[in-house]
Amino acid sequence: MHTITVHRKLSFNNTILYFYSIYLMKFIIIVHMKPEYEKIVEPPESSFTVKVVNRKNRPLLSQAWHFHPEIEICYTLKSNGRRFVGNQISDYEERDLVMFGANLPHGFTTDVYCSQVVIQMTYDFLGQAFLNRPELRAIKYLFAHAKLGLEFKDNTKKKASKIIRKLLKTEGMPQLLYLLELLQVLADTDDVAEICSEEYALDFNEAQLGRIKIVYDHIMKNFKHQVSIKEIADKLNISEAAFYKFIKNETKKTYTQIINEFRIHHASKMLMTSDKTIAQICFESGYNNVSYFNRKFKEVMGQTPLGFKGRYLKGGR
Repeated sequence: MHTITVHRKLSFNNTILYFYSIYLMKFIIIVHMKPEYEKIVEPPESSFTVKVVNRKNRPLLSQAWHFHPEIEICYTLKSNGRRFVGNQISDYEERDLVMFGANLPHGFTTDVYCSQVVIQMTYDFLGQAFLNRPELRAIKYLFAHAKLGLEFKDNTKKKASKIIRKLLKTEGMPQLLYLLELLQVLADTDDVAEICSEEYALDFNEAQLGRIKIVYDHIMKNFKHQVSIKEIADKLNISEAAFYKFIKNETKKTYTQIINEFRIHHASKMLMTSDKTIAQICFESGYNNVSYFNRKFKEVMGQTPLGFKGRYLKGGR
């Protein structure tokens, strides 16, 4: 990174222009920097994710700038720095509460320790028709409105933070009810500001989201079978060797790791929702060897399939 040194005393106007030019450079960077596609895998026992994310720091936008199809609510427990959303740059600090719509690029940069509660869900996390119920009209509008990015203000933050803390302490149905309560609070408030311009939201489309989404979509549709590398590479118009390099650069994972994550996630859901044997689940998740399946399951989930199922049935999630 280049360091700019000012050798003479700047007038007030020149000082304003100097800092404005730095801000403008950062604005140009976020408009043109390609966001990284982040694949969110919800816990097998839940249809949404609630987690506390802690980082020592994250000073570079290249480390933070990303997007995903999930809608996200982010509440800052401790930190301060810069918040990048779409085409906007803002300061953020402790108790910052924001919401990002599906595929809206965003990222937080900071030089200090950061602790944030992150809640993520797909638009249809409770089923295709769920948001069409008349009682959920306000939440449906909230999800659509979030495509601009939303920043919630003081009164709403006080109400929301209490519910968020309850969300962190519960599981299962109680946690889902708290999530719906939180969404209702955010949907009902006027104490909110849009982050991005309407023009940005209209201009932003999936063509800008990068080729990695094509890869994930293809794997999602085909992971139960042998996924052809050539088929995916052809979709991206690159060679198979270039594909392996591309997937590693974009995701920091190998292609095999990604396939295994999809398959194990599917298997874990089957373990909780069906009476099928381990062998049946193995084969229906895209594996053809039970020993290999058991080994990979333990690598990803930290326990064997049988142990996972037993723990789930006992309620010890």
